[in-house]
Amino acid sequence: MVVLAVCSGLVGALLGLRFRVIVLFPFIFIGSAILIAIMPDATWPRTILAIAVFASALQLGYVCALLLRPAFSALGSHVRLPFLGSPKLR
Repeated sequence: MVVLAVCSGLVGALLGLRFRVIVLFPFIFIGSAILIAIMPDATWPRTILAIAVFASALQLGYVCALLLRPAFSALGSHVRLPFLGSPKLR
């Protein structure tokens, strides 16, 4: 569970630096489906706990990245940080 929480938090932080909040919904849905698929022998309470940990850590990482974004932007004025830009859809 700790590895799941840390990885989810890091993914949430990357999403927070790059995308808007609407991207969390598909990531939570897809991540939950993946967790259900890779945990076939787990009981339902354990699977639901894993999904709750995943979704909470993803959202916490996202919020932490949003709070730290001004610091990254201030640093980005001197150093080029391409991940702070807005993604372009073609």
